[in-house]
Amino acid sequence: MADALTDSAITVTSKTMPADKIGQILSTPGILFTDGHFEYPVSNDEQTGNHLQSVFIIEPIAANAQFVDWIVEDVVLWLDAQKIEVDAVFAPAQPAVKTIVDKLAQRKNLQAVYWEYLPGGWFGSKVVSGELKPGTKVLVFNGVSQQGRCVGNRLPFFVENLGGQPIAAAVFAKGTADGVKAAEQKFGDMFYSTIQVNIPISAPADCDICKHDPSSKATPWTHLKP
Repeated sequence: MADALTDSAITVTSKTMPADKIGQILSTPGILFTDGHFEYPVSNDEQTGNHLQSVFIIEPIAANAQFVDWIVEDVVLWLDAQKIEVDAVFAPAQPAVKTIVDKLAQRKNLQAVYWEYLPGGWFGSKVVSGELKPGTKVLVFNGVSQQGRCVGNRLPFFVENLGGQPIAAAVFAKGTADGVKAAEQKFGDMFYSTIQVNIPISAPADCDICKHDPSSKATPWTHLKP
């Protein structure tokens, strides 16, 4: 486990959150695990998770009410600065993410709509809380986007299928995978992140660790503890 505050893998991307607040947030124990061999999402039935050398976890941060307030305040500053007008926030029903989104929705008087989230990190197939009406302008949100596909592809896809309009995206921590770059290109200035974490990621068949040591088994990210 690495010290997130001093780890060179982390770059601050927010232009408005004060350095002392970011420093306190990143001093939270158990949020960054590096130099490992991790699986995310955890395999379920025929699904196979990707292999990562680093994992960033939002749960310990979301457990601190003050940190949640700081994150929400910074997202609100970004929304206001970019003059982004939305009617709802659409996010996975991950408990830590809900903690942040509930506060954000309350602060901006938005509807919070949650998509099914499975414990291993996979998305389900339905809305589990709230209602997204056709034509609704939506901010898609996630706490951590290791790969970028969640905010760049999956969540917008769900919103569009429900008749909504995904016009902006936000995460606390984004990775460095191609999916993140695609999300950045898709949303431009309408994409917010507080920090970026260097997260080497690959499909199991392309994993360098597995190729070097076929007996090596990736640790499910759900086994990581602060």
